[in-house]
Amino acid sequence: MKGLILAAGRGSRLLPISATRAKHAVPVAGVPIIARAVQSLRDAGVQDIGIVTSPSSETDLRDATQDSGHLTFIRQNEALGTGHAVLAAHAFLENEPTLLYLGDNLFEDSLSPLLLALRDAEAAIGVKAVPNPQAYGVAVVQHGRLQRLVEKPRKPESNLAACGVFAFRPSLLAHVADLAPSDRGEIEFPQALTRLMAAGGTVRAVEFSGFWSDAGTPDDLLSANTHFLAQQRPRVDGRAERSVLSGNVVIEAGALVEDSVITGPVWIGPHALVRGATLGPFVSIGAHARVDAARLHGALVDEFARILHPSRPLSRVLIGRHALVTAPSESGLQLVMGDRSVVRI
Repeated sequence: MKGLILAAGRGSRLLPISATRAKHAVPVAGVPIIARAVQSLRDAGVQDIGIVTSPSSETDLRDATQDSGHLTFIRQNEALGTGHAVLAAHAFLENEPTLLYLGDNLFEDSLSPLLLALRDAEAAIGVKAVPNPQAYGVAVVQHGRLQRLVEKPRKPESNLAACGVFAFRPSLLAHVADLAPSDRGEIEFPQALTRLMAAGGTVRAVEFSGFWSDAGTPDDLLSANTHFLAQQRPRVDGRAERSVLSGNVVIEAGALVEDSVITGPVWIGPHALVRGATLGPFVSIGAHARVDAARLHGALVDEFARILHPSRPLSRVLIGRHALVTAPSESGLQLVMGDRSVVRI
């Protein structure tokens, strides 16, 4: 069994956070999205894992998975769709069954049932009941078998979203190779499932009940951060001085917390510095970040960011690497906004 993670996408919905690095390398509760994807495959018993990257994303993804064991990186030189990415990995797959994972997804459930579904099917797809199926590819399922997939329908026939994970036998690759480009000019992997069913093949649908996110937007990322922070186990490997810690708090090695009130779930990354702050719940502070005299709730602060004496509390905020948030100067409010940034003041 092979594992294949597709991580060559540009992540335009996550701009500007994804402007300077692959979205799959963005941390959620201190762990990069791509590293969580690798762990999900390993937890399902899949050890031989390939990651499809773009020329611009490979370095970020290698850095983000440096503690994830042996991985094979496969270059997709042009962004021509998920099906094209799978075909780029044809040599790696070596005619073996494959567990395919679209790399910006996050799952609470085990992926093992997808592998079990291949016992009496040529392919399997993960689905999840959602309140807004019109925002997703919708799976129409009958007696556990996929009947059809409909992309973002105005009037959905079901509430089951296709949630970015598949298992398939090697024979499916012939259908992928026969696909024509879609209206978007891309080779779309899910269309191969449609061709397989038209040829009489069986696609099982495996419904997940736990948390799932495609982490495609800032709100999705914050929601995922909140969920995974709640799952962590309290641990203090750094230092906390003259501070009050309550609930589920992790302080990584090299981090220093002084004169602060920390209400978990909170994760404070390696070598971060927190002084005179009130953090939590649901806050993650990246490695080497600095937080002085700030109040944060429901926040994801990335590595090397600085939050220095802001004049108001910060809630539901996503702050990227090396960003600076501080109080207005004597001349008033200052904004330095990059392309596609968001500010509400």
